[in-house]
Amino acid sequence: MEENGQKQEFQNAAYPSAGEQQAGSGISSPSPSTGDKERENVRIQKAEWVYSQIQKQREAEDELFAQIRQEQDVLDKLCQSIENNMERTKEARRYNQEFQEHMDSQVYAMYGITEDKLQGIREYRNAYYQGCAFSLFLLSVVLVALCGVLHGFQSQICLFMIAFSGIEGALLAQGSKRGKFLDLLCRALYLVMFPIMMAVFVCFELGYPEYHMLLPILSIFGVCVLILGTAAYFFYNPYRGEKKKVGAAKDTIREIERTARKEVRKNQKSREKSEKKQKKLLGQQAAKQQKQMEKEEKQQQKRLEKEKRQQQKLLEKEKCQQQKLLGQEEGQQKLLGQEEEQQGQTEPKEPPMG
Repeated sequence: MEENGQKQEFQNAAYPSAGEQQAGSGISSPSPSTGDKERENVRIQKAEWVYSQIQKQREAEDELFAQIRQEQDVLDKLCQSIENNMERTKEARRYNQEFQEHMDSQVYAMYGITEDKLQGIREYRNAYYQGCAFSLFLLSVVLVALCGVLHGFQSQICLFMIAFSGIEGALLAQGSKRGKFLDLLCRALYLVMFPIMMAVFVCFELGYPEYHMLLPILSIFGVCVLILGTAAYFFYNPYRGEKKKVGAAKDTIREIERTARKEVRKNQKSREKSEKKQKKLLGQQAAKQQKQMEKEEKQQQKRLEKEKRQQQKLLEKEKCQQQKLLGQEEGQQKLLGQEEEQQGQTEPKEPPMG
């Protein structure tokens, strides 16, 4: 009823009637002809068709919105379950880690090993390398200053020492932003740089002829080491191991979306099945009610027929009794009449009075 009312309001708003147009214009015109009526009917049909299309589009949008909302509800439930599982996993890991640390500390305490000693044992090798690297770099700086004082800072040997000190700084910097293999190789090359500088300095000071042969070779070697250190820094990808996790996460997201769609389809099918079952039950109940009503009607008809037969029998009995009573009354009247006649015949005739 509401849709019909809206449709009528839409038609009235879009296409006012002829009386309203005449009233609005203030001009009284004669009754419309058949052509005007046909055009008016065509307009009404067009308006109805447009309204029906709008209603269909609205219904389709409502269905799509309901489906999207159901998928979103399923996704929210899955996200909530995932968050709950992650929280439980984090709590379990934290509890296990704390328990393991506590147990390890108790075991180490039994043997007299404290936390400071354990930390020192773990950082011993790294601290040894750091101390060695710092001392070698300091010695390289001292060697550069010595060459500058002895031969001038613009001399060939001093420039060579400055270049190799810069290469040492490049190898020493950003050690944590390299791969394991390249980091190990750069550390080995760093430890070799100062002995090379010391050998070149000795050859130069003592005037060995091998100095002029080793200088270009070692210069090329230093450039190659510098390129290697720079490339190891720029080619380091800290997210290389995360790509597999990203792929697994995308697969999980796709699986979650697929599960949400399956859940929505399953809910739709179960809803359709329940609706069919409900319709079937309603049909069965309606059929049972109809059969029950038919039985009741038949029983009522049988009762009415029995009552009618009983009434007819009672009427017939009453008629029979009335007829019997009438017959008895008539017999009694006849008897009375006969008795009166007999009495009249038996009575003597009185003589006339003289």
